[in-house]
Amino acid sequence: MNKLIFLAFFTLASTGQLIAQDGQNHAPRGVQRAFQRDYPEAHNPQWNRVHGQWHANFEDRSRFDRGEMVAHYDQYGHHVDSHIPYDRNDVPPVVIERTRRYYPDGRDYNYTRIEHPGRQPLFQVSFSIGGKSRTTYVDDNGREKKYNDHH
Repeated sequence: MNKLIFLAFFTLASTGQLIAQDGQNHAPRGVQRAFQRDYPEAHNPQWNRVHGQWHANFEDRSRFDRGEMVAHYDQYGHHVDSHIPYDRNDVPPVVIERTRRYYPDGRDYNYTRIEHPGRQPLFQVSFSIGGKSRTTYVDDNGREKKYNDHH
């Protein structure tokens, strides 16, 4: 009898854990509809939820062909922003030149374009300097901007 109770409890606990995990990987319908509206050519996004936001990792195959990216949505389906890793060759030269001028001792620069609905895009520039990681944000003209990236 104890084994049967233990087995029933174990089965319920395991099922609950799977449901909890499944809930983390499937965004609510409103979020998924907003995503499909914003990125109609994206297929099979990988969803996860962090800090109350839904993140879709996917390959964008639109006419702009931006490639790999991450779109962030709030719990109501409002598009917060999208992060697109950029190859150094695709970054506007003024962004590279000004960033290196501000941080001449910087090394291992990485560039990610951040697009906001209704706002000007930014570049997130990550690099190391003096053995420490550093991140700054600049506009398309290389001017530093404040940005609260809370993902």
